Amino acid sequence: VATKSNSSNRLKGKSLHLTTITQTNFGGNGNGDGPVLPRSTYSTIEEGKITVLNNFLPETEIRPLREDAQALWDAGKFSTDALAGYGSSGKFDPTKDRAVLRLPQWKNDSLGNFENRQRFGSLMADIRSQLAYNLNRPNLDVGLSTTMYGKGSTEISYTRFGPGAFLKRHTDEHHEELKGVDGWSKPTRRSISWLIYLNDSDWDARKNGGQLRCFERKVRPGGSAIGSFVNGDLQIGWLKATPFDPIERPVYLDAKKHNHGDCALWYLSESQSKVYITKTFETNPIMYVAGSEALVKKLLLAERKDIADRFHLIEPPKSKISDILKGDKGYAGWGENAAIDEELEDVEPRGGT
Repeated sequence: VATKSNSSNRLKGKSLHLTTITQTNFGGNGNGDGPVLPRSTYSTIEEGKITVLNNFLPETEIRPLREDAQALWDAGKFSTDALAGYGSSGKFDPTKDRAVLRLPQWKNDSLGNFENRQRFGSLMADIRSQLAYNLNRPNLDVGLSTTMYGKGSTEISYTRFGPGAFLKRHTDEHHEELKGVDGWSKPTRRSISWLIYLNDSDWDARKNGGQLRCFERKVRPGGSAIGSFVNGDLQIGWLKATPFDPIERPVYLDAKKHNHGDCALWYLSESQSKVYITKTFETNPIMYVAGSEALVKKLLLAERKDIADRFHLIEPPKSKISDILKGDKGYAGWGENAAIDEELEDVEPRGGT
């Protein structure tokens, strides 16, 4: 779960970073010559935290990517998506919004420095293979789209945040059952998200902004891997620790039929066996809007008050009312505060990180 903080004027008024999402079922075809991720990368991810690698790429690698991104922005090849906030009025402004060089443009060999983007894709294909092996996610590194989507990742783009632009707190991926009728229509879903910043290496976040704010658990949860289970079930909530069960436990959504129905919530016991806490039910995207947490407790956990009192969603339910109640600070890009059971990690967007 992350939120973008305030970006400010730099690089001709543009804060640029490269962002990509790697999806399951697909892999890279790199040559193995890329950088090797440190072992701590994998244990950190498994704990539900963000891995930060400073100077992952040197300035000699960052500069041509930055110059390519800048030239393509100047040529009008970026598209805005109207997802960013940039002030209390909330009015759309394309000069301030988040703009993206989308995958078709990234893959277009007639645009910009295509050769360098291909070389970079090969490097990230090696990273993808390392992640698939060391996180025990073999489907991350196989499948037709290791080539059909271009080298490196299934989704890859240059991204620019205008001065003052930020994304609100969000989760990068939701369970298919919470996406409505189109949830199971795509063959893949996001598994690993990564960012590589293309700013100057001496970027001063206190003056220029642009931090990535991450919301991590204060105490390492027990009982299971965080975020996803080996069979593909995704985490949607938590059971808070109690004196009788002093471990905070991830709660997963089991979608047995993969066709919007016959779902159930479960957690992993001390003996590593599934403990189902609901009867089967049909899901709905309403589970991620305001009031949904109370709805889950009332309708799905009515017979398990001990569980209902502990349960909360992995992501705070969203509503326009809650945004308004936060006042201007909620729109200003300075970052949302952590909940009582969370701690913050703000990542400096220096080039090469």
